[in-house]
Amino acid sequence: MLTNIWLFTGGVGGESIGRPDGRWDGDILLLSGVLSNGKFLGLLSILFGVGMAIQFESAMRHGHRWPWRYEWRSLLLLADGFIHFALVVDFDILMGYALVAMVVAPLLRLRTKWLVVATALAGALHLFLQTRDMSGMTYTGGPLPEDFRDDAAGTADWSRLPTPTYFEEVAGRIGDFWNARYEAFIIVPPLSAFLFLSGVLLWRAGLFKGDERARTLSRRLAIGGLGLGVPLTVWEYLPLPGGDITASLSRYTIAPIVAFGYLGLTLILLRRRGGSGFFARRLADVGKTALSCYMLQNVVALILFSGWGLALGPLGSVGTIAAWAGISGLLMLAASLWLRRFRQGPFELVWRAAVDAPFRKADRARAHERREREKDASLSAS
Repeated sequence: MLTNIWLFTGGVGGESIGRPDGRWDGDILLLSGVLSNGKFLGLLSILFGVGMAIQFESAMRHGHRWPWRYEWRSLLLLADGFIHFALVVDFDILMGYALVAMVVAPLLRLRTKWLVVATALAGALHLFLQTRDMSGMTYTGGPLPEDFRDDAAGTADWSRLPTPTYFEEVAGRIGDFWNARYEAFIIVPPLSAFLFLSGVLLWRAGLFKGDERARTLSRRLAIGGLGLGVPLTVWEYLPLPGGDITASLSRYTIAPIVAFGYLGLTLILLRRRGGSGFFARRLADVGKTALSCYMLQNVVALILFSGWGLALGPLGSVGTIAAWAGISGLLMLAASLWLRRFRQGPFELVWRAAVDAPFRKADRARAHERREREKDASLSAS
């Protein structure tokens, strides 16, 4: 959300994205982009792969056929993503994740050494596509209208755009579906596949256990990811040759490197306190309600800042960061209060019911057979 909040508040303008003007606003905008842009998207993708690995192991333990249940789950995620895209925001990631997951899930049946090969191939494909087109991604909505441009500064003036109604926004997103989905369907899939499979490999390597091997892997991730990724991230802002190249690779190639570093650093910090601190517990609450928080943060921001909503924007950089912190704090509080009465978030409860619905009858029959076998075994032993 630290990346996307700027799109809600109008804290940035088309051609001026990522270009500080020497004032506080520019400095805060620049720092926000350096810390977040692409990094947490990469981290989310890695953890999505970790979740996939956990579900694969669970399916194997319970004797479920893989990946049939997971493919059904991915279809639901695709539908959920389309609803979120159409009714809320055009930069939804769920549809892209669902499509990639459908392709990647069967690969988890491979032995680890072949999974490493598949991961390397996905990474190589992503690097090939990125280096083939180094134009970068700043403003993807096409040329700005003439009456929307500040000719003196050469930047966009968002206040001059007419304010659409909510239903006009929905119709516009659906009508411009393929253009709006270019990032999710064209640019990101090879990277997502690489990061999903990397998450699976990190899970199999024992990164999330509490032993010395896990701590060593965490340190290596933190040192390697941050040691390589941070210099590459700031390279474009320094008077050094090749800055245009690192700028074009920033979001989709350099940021994922930093994401691995973030993952290692987070695990190191959590293990020092045992994950028992107040802030860690609130983040854990968000983790248990992740789908709900992901969708609700965008709904709340849309109501607060859209022209048909409360229209609190546009905000400067300080106001935008305050909005991000406020919405994040609100969701952390809401998640904590909700989990005092329920085991999962509201969207998660509906999601779980929909995922289990087609398999409920077969699961009951399998559970009955297991109880009968256990009963027979007990009688034989006696």
